[in-house]
Amino acid sequence: MRTLRLSVLCLLVCGLVSACASRPTDFYMLAADAEPLSAATMPETTLALGGVMIPAYLDRPGVVVLADQGTGLTVPRFNVWAEPLQQGLRRVLSNMLAKPLYEEGVTVLPRGAERSGTDFALHMEIVRLDADANGNVVLEALWTLVNRDDKRVAGRGSFAARDRIENMPAFGSSEMFNKVVEAESRLVQAYAKKLATELVRLVRQERAKGAVRTADRTDG
Repeated sequence: MRTLRLSVLCLLVCGLVSACASRPTDFYMLAADAEPLSAATMPETTLALGGVMIPAYLDRPGVVVLADQGTGLTVPRFNVWAEPLQQGLRRVLSNMLAKPLYEEGVTVLPRGAERSGTDFALHMEIVRLDADANGNVVLEALWTLVNRDDKRVAGRGSFAARDRIENMPAFGSSEMFNKVVEAESRLVQAYAKKLATELVRLVRQERAKGAVRTADRTDG
């Protein structure tokens, strides 16, 4: 009888494991909202876009959602980022900054360039990027632009914005995570557009001071 019970228990456990294993994993990517940049030549003035710092609670594969009125975290096993969140943020910001800065005569360089001789270095930190069970989505970020010619801070600022998911899908559903990532993408895009405006202003300001070499603009 005991052997029979153990056999039944084993079958139940195997069934549960199989059911979990058959659940497909959903992957998500932040989306950019930028026109492709095509240019025969790139401006001489350069800006190095370094890594994007994120808080520890976001540094995980799952798409984080706040639960219990913001006092708890839901970190799903089957709703994960298709790339590390830091890389996704940097990809979107780099794509969206490239064209407006190019039009101002500045080339945005890939990661790693901050260790070479560039005119500017942009440092960014994401303070918060999450959604809650009620559909409230928040992005808070900090940034600093350094003039590398004289190792001086050319400007710094912050960004904070909210989005709202109307008719929030069932908590924990794939549809909910789709909506969350769409809203977070909109916030990151808004951040990139505001940041581009500030960077263009600061580049012009530095050129007016004669603190950075002026590059001829190049038509794409």
